[in-house]
Amino acid sequence: MIAELPARRIEILPDDVANQIAAGEVVERPASVVKELVENALDAGATSIVLVIEAGGIARIAVTDDGNGMLADDLARSVLRHATSKIRAASDLTGVGTYGFRGEALPSVASVSRMKITTRPRGHDSGTELSIEGGSSATLRPAGCAPGTTVSVEDLFYNTPARRKFLRSVTTEASACVDVAVRLLLPRPEVRLEIRRDGKVVRELVRHDDVLARARAMWTDAGLAQVSGERGGIRVLGLLGPPERARSGAAGLGLFVNGRHVRDRLLLRAVAQAYGSTLPAGRYPSGAVMVEVPAEDIDVNVHPQKTEVRFARQSELFGALVTALRDGLARAPWARAVAGTSDPWAGHFDGPAYQPPSTPSLFSVADRPATASPTPSDPDPWGLAPDETAADDEVPRTERPVPSGPAPSAHDSRTPDPDAPSEGFRSLRFLAQAKRMFLLCEGDVGLVVLDQHAAAERVTFERLRRAYASRQMAMQSLLVPERIEVTAGDVARVEEQAETLARAGVEFSVLGPTTLLVRAIPALLTRLDPANLARDVLAELAREGDGFSRAMDLVLATLACHGSARAGDTITEPEARALLEALDEVDFAGHCPHGRPLVWSMRWAELERKVGR
Repeated sequence: MIAELPARRIEILPDDVANQIAAGEVVERPASVVKELVENALDAGATSIVLVIEAGGIARIAVTDDGNGMLADDLARSVLRHATSKIRAASDLTGVGTYGFRGEALPSVASVSRMKITTRPRGHDSGTELSIEGGSSATLRPAGCAPGTTVSVEDLFYNTPARRKFLRSVTTEASACVDVAVRLLLPRPEVRLEIRRDGKVVRELVRHDDVLARARAMWTDAGLAQVSGERGGIRVLGLLGPPERARSGAAGLGLFVNGRHVRDRLLLRAVAQAYGSTLPAGRYPSGAVMVEVPAEDIDVNVHPQKTEVRFARQSELFGALVTALRDGLARAPWARAVAGTSDPWAGHFDGPAYQPPSTPSLFSVADRPATASPTPSDPDPWGLAPDETAADDEVPRTERPVPSGPAPSAHDSRTPDPDAPSEGFRSLRFLAQAKRMFLLCEGDVGLVVLDQHAAAERVTFERLRRAYASRQMAMQSLLVPERIEVTAGDVARVEEQAETLARAGVEFSVLGPTTLLVRAIPALLTRLDPANLARDVLAELAREGDGFSRAMDLVLATLACHGSARAGDTITEPEARALLEALDEVDFAGHCPHGRPLVWSMRWAELERKVGR
């Protein structure tokens, strides 16, 4: 007997339930609300924005701008789903000229909060106030207010307690709100931002002439280097810090495409590859990377939050980004510093200052490859790192106030630093070797100390890298091949990548399911144990997940480490002078291949103060 089915099993959800479900895609936490409201203010032509945060944004978030404002009819429509002033037809999605365009932000936020919007168009004598609670019907009334718009969101997630219980501490949520607002304003230096938290001004960004000046106000002590380049219609600007200040995860790195803040793993991999082996896997530099691509080559209509993008020419973008960043970083002040200067911004390129596009772009493109997508075992690089989880009584790092005075322009005339080194490492005078570990030198600037192993490792690494790239790596066959026991996976990797390993100067042969013979090593290396070298090379290949090009950098770094002068070796004066001269011919001369600084200095004036002169 066939059981009878109910007359109807599929129901249309009520609007309030549908809105709350949709809100889950747009509003994850208070910082999501800040993002949407600040972007709306920028779209409205604001030149000044005030952000108010109370109790981590849970009690209240308010964004006030001096933009265009809205008429009463437009205000009433603004809280309806899929109501937008940004587009009219599907064809408008290509090259859309605003941050928002989906018509989902305000209704989604309104469905999980108590919202009030007060607005007055420029040139009108009075404004309008809209009140809406939990996505119910909105009420409008006349109101007196300044030109522009204020959106106030109170009691966030009051009607969805399950969502509220997943929020972090008040301090952590407030810090996230501050961080997202500041990031959004980096490519918009002409806009002023003031952030108030629980009644106190915690951050202020004044108007600036260009992105570099804005970045200097945001990162006052990060020692960022500016790099830029252009290739195939793709423009790149990087403002990046030294590898020793890299952080676990990508929370300290801002990525922007056509002025829009995004989270993209393809761009992250390009940044990591530009640093080569100096960045450990999973760590990323502080700073920002901004990319401009043609409008037809990008699609941002991928996710309701509009933070994910897809590229049509992703391999070209990847290559252009890696090339521009790697070439620029190799000339960064912190990459070639000898005694350093008091100004971490000295030495930047002096071409035209980067100016962001007036509007973000949107296009329709093919899907990115599988390698650009996260896998279940691939941790979220933007996830909150353990050391970033602040207690309620801690002051978050992002809330350090900065001086309110204008930062100098990128083209300010500068008086050259009289203490700045002029001829690099070769200008130093070798004094002595200390503890058979450090090289003591003097220069016009002051006393300079080099880690002899790190310095030799950097020089050896660059020689190996150039030989590998030119396919001219000389190999030294072992008189007696070294037999080593490894895993079956190591044997498989050797069989798969034997030709590439041979290009690196290492030759293996398979003796058994878990046994290899090391038959040759690079002729450039004379101080190494072949068995230990082989095991370390295989370990690097096994653990590196960012692509074989980056893995080979790590392999070559391992070769350089084994084959360079080590702590405890005696260095003669001619050897020390030769090493100093060689450092001036390599990239990233201030760091070893694994990212450690290899040079420390003290100015003569500082040394004199230490001894009371």
